[in-house]
Amino acid sequence: AFKAIHRWAQAHHACLGWEQAPDRATIRRRFLALPAVVQTLMPAIARHCQQLDHATFGYACSFADKSVFRSLGGLWHRKQRLLGRVPHPSIDTQASWAKSDYHGWRYGYSLHLLSNGHRFPLVALVTTAATKDYHLLEGLVAPLAGRLGVVVADSGYFAARFLQAIHHHFSVLVATPCLFKAGTRRLSTFQQYYNDLVGSWAGRLTYRRRKPSVEPVFALVKELTGLSRERQLPYRGVARVRAYLLVSTCLLQLIMYDNFIHHRELGTLRPFKEAFL
Repeated sequence: AFKAIHRWAQAHHACLGWEQAPDRATIRRRFLALPAVVQTLMPAIARHCQQLDHATFGYACSFADKSVFRSLGGLWHRKQRLLGRVPHPSIDTQASWAKSDYHGWRYGYSLHLLSNGHRFPLVALVTTAATKDYHLLEGLVAPLAGRLGVVVADSGYFAARFLQAIHHHFSVLVATPCLFKAGTRRLSTFQQYYNDLVGSWAGRLTYRRRKPSVEPVFALVKELTGLSRERQLPYRGVARVRAYLLVSTCLLQLIMYDNFIHHRELGTLRPFKEAFL
């Protein structure tokens, strides 16, 4: 809570080199401005790390996925939403519903990630849960355009118009397990090229790497933020949730960078947690 952050700042502002603690309004304003900073910072860190060690931080082949985080408060069911009736003030009316393959229907927000094969996050975006995955493709690919080659994603990112636009504008192929089907019209040059690559044994083998590469990153974000075991987000509203999840993902990126520098296991969070005990 901003009140708790303000109390902490009042007690520790001197050790941060501040002449005085910022007030709660300043903390809130700067917190809500963080997404724009993080969305520039994360690709910059990814590029720096790639130059540092390409074997560990390279991302010519990267992996995309999303995870739905439960919103704070109660559930706003579809019938109530259609009627415009909010049955309880605790409900976050900006959240939305999405179906997870593992957890079924969830009401909340989605964290979309791009990671490399060593589970290192590259780019992150946060939307309400109902936002279609393929609408986020450009936002994930554009910050690292020119360095990406293939982005491997699940079927939620398959949409002909979006896949072709990404390939045309950024020369990045987004590969999913889906193939284009020839109907009354012949397949276009791009569609045939896509099918040949995705349907090859190398394409199928690469797709098998997606799940163990990107899904553990969400587990680390949840462990870092204490959101494991279906716990709810600590904030309501897309602006605050976006800032919270993006800062957490960027922090994980920095922890992995620090682990690499100090020759620790890349995904361990123990040294970071012990530093604050």
